[in-house]
Amino acid sequence: MDVWTLPGPAAFLRRVERSLRDGMSVVVRFPGGARADFQERVLSSLQESWNCAVFQPGVGQSPFDSLVTRFAPRLSHGWASLLDLCEEPDFQGRIIWLDGLDRDDWSAWKKFLSDYAHASRGVGEFERTLFVTVLGGAPPAYPPDQDVTLAIHDWRGIVDEMDLLFLAYERLGRRSVGGTMRSILATAVARVAAWDLETAEILIDEDDDVMLDPHGKLRVVAQDKGWTADTPVDWEHGTESGNGSLHAALASLEDPPREIRRRIWSAQVSVLLPVLDVRRREVAQQHHGRLAVQIESEGERVDPLDLDIGRLTGMVQRPGFDPAVRSHVRRLNGWRNNLAHLKTLSPVAVREIAGS
Repeated sequence: MDVWTLPGPAAFLRRVERSLRDGMSVVVRFPGGARADFQERVLSSLQESWNCAVFQPGVGQSPFDSLVTRFAPRLSHGWASLLDLCEEPDFQGRIIWLDGLDRDDWSAWKKFLSDYAHASRGVGEFERTLFVTVLGGAPPAYPPDQDVTLAIHDWRGIVDEMDLLFLAYERLGRRSVGGTMRSILATAVARVAAWDLETAEILIDEDDDVMLDPHGKLRVVAQDKGWTADTPVDWEHGTESGNGSLHAALASLEDPPREIRRRIWSAQVSVLLPVLDVRRREVAQQHHGRLAVQIESEGERVDPLDLDIGRLTGMVQRPGFDPAVRSHVRRLNGWRNNLAHLKTLSPVAVREIAGS
């Protein structure tokens, strides 16, 4: 599955494209950096309507001079104004993707884009040349102020757990695991990664045990990023979602890692508790008659299918039940009690419940 087809990223692409189609240059900010295919995905939908160019400004040239040299050589550098550039036919009707800007370059280009936004207001939307600038880093540089012809799009709160669940569930379809195991693996990845595509993709490429108990792998991710317990927690550094959710790799540095355990437990509860209830009901169905007799002997009128796992466990310990049934129900009860008391299950237990 292409990540840009996920609901959140797809909506983000549409917003960027809509700004451009509405005649606005855009500045897009990513903590760290944009995905490698972001440029291609934006420009591919616009090439039929605009003359798109990827432009890397020359070293030592001002933004104005570098643009005139590349796109409007008939203008005189000495007397031409920014308004002249906006109205120059050779320059008009383009989307210019500014590439390779570093922080030293950005100061001049930030001012240029702000000035250009004012100067280009009088140019028709279909003639106005537009700029796309991607700012990365931890933190990314500050953008210019928004304007009627300049939009700012932050990659903030774009991906959510449902996006990651779609991604994990589709990609894990390539593994030879049963449906329940696929569900718990996908849910564990989505719940742990929470909002970070990179972390989700890293975990999906690991084996099942790592996905079910990812703490060690997440600490490696944190080490690779150079994160420590003192790393700032904010969107600009990529350590927080923008909506208050801590990055999983940074959360793994907690001692003990309560947040990671909580996310794993939450995934297990949402998938495995319903499965345990199915197993409970199967036992009650298989031994319905014998259980019904026991219940009647105690003067009750309860359908054995409605027995909770605790009571069912006690009843199958009585004479007449096979030892294997007793052991199976005890395990079901133990797993259910662990989850009910906020304890995570081991990968071995998860696989046994899932039947894979």
